[in-house]
Amino acid sequence: MASELERISQAAGEDVHLSCLLLDDDPIDRRYVHWLLQQLTGFRFDVTFADSLKEAERLCSDGHFDLYLFDYWMGEDSSVSLVSSLREGGDDTGTIVVMSSLDDASFQDVSLKSGADMFLAKQELSAKTLELMLRNIAQIASNARLNYHQKQLDADKIGGWLKHINGGLDQSHGFAVLALDALKAGRGQEAEGLISDALERIASLRNEVSYVGVGISMLNKESALKLKPFDVSTVLTEVVEECRFEAEQFGKTLSFCEHVADSIILSDEGLLRELLFVLLRGAVRYSGESSDVAVSYELGSETLDIFISEFGSVEDQAQDIRQFDVSGTISLAYLFGTERAGSLLLAEHILQIFGGDWTVGYANRNLEISCRIPLNVDLLQERGSDLP
Repeated sequence: MASELERISQAAGEDVHLSCLLLDDDPIDRRYVHWLLQQLTGFRFDVTFADSLKEAERLCSDGHFDLYLFDYWMGEDSSVSLVSSLREGGDDTGTIVVMSSLDDASFQDVSLKSGADMFLAKQELSAKTLELMLRNIAQIASNARLNYHQKQLDADKIGGWLKHINGGLDQSHGFAVLALDALKAGRGQEAEGLISDALERIASLRNEVSYVGVGISMLNKESALKLKPFDVSTVLTEVVEECRFEAEQFGKTLSFCEHVADSIILSDEGLLRELLFVLLRGAVRYSGESSDVAVSYELGSETLDIFISEFGSVEDQAQDIRQFDVSGTISLAYLFGTERAGSLLLAEHILQIFGGDWTVGYANRNLEISCRIPLNVDLLQERGSDLP
């Protein structure tokens, strides 16, 4: 009968690939442990060998391993110091297993307190004990790789935003320098135009810095929702008020239409505020020059639907409704500048945490954005008596 590990491997369709550092000063033990690793179905190991603490320290400083198998006694010294240095050095994703031919409780206690994940007596080593241990190790290694990849993506995104902001600052500074040269040369009209260009770029940057700051704070937050009861109508009203001044700078107005009198929901209030802030500012900036923006919502038993609608001067035309795939919209937005794509990407990131979805489109050439956010109905019912 196939083992549980074999069934997992067959379901996955490929072997789990793990890197391993095997430290042991006994060549017979090294060969035996290596042979046991080779017997495991569903795993493929890249094993690096070390027969001294000094060599192991060098290998650890050169790179990371998914699995560390350390003999406790290495001559007159123990491997506990290496375990401690790995943990103190920030390696919290690799799994450290300390082995010893002496099944001494004090050895186990010292090893675990130093940061080892497991202590194994060598006489108990078998393919079965390693199989049980490696199920957890494979999951840890997989999660570590995913977290590392996500951190790289987040770092690239933050780098792109900051590069865009710095580029804008350089442009405004360049316009200012050219304006000063024009003034010195007596070309007053040219200087006035250049100053206008510099001020326009600075004003645009001021509008963009807010969502970049929200984006960076979002990327550094935990992805878990922090549920609590709150009045969604109050939150919408406050966000609209916060964005009203910016709308006036663009010659537009923001309005909020309240549809539900009793609008207590159980969700993440902070995330919802940030989502609305990003979407409203984007709608204000990219709606037509002679249009205004209205916010409304509908509260159902399981979802909250939020609508951001642009009202322009083409309402008398035949109804022309077009919806766009969000990922396609984000790709197209890059053609018009990083700032537009950045706001869309941030909204998409927040909605993924909520588990919601959204559409972006046009009706009569007016921008329409709709979001659907699931509500935690079970928790809402459990805490219904506690709601204000």
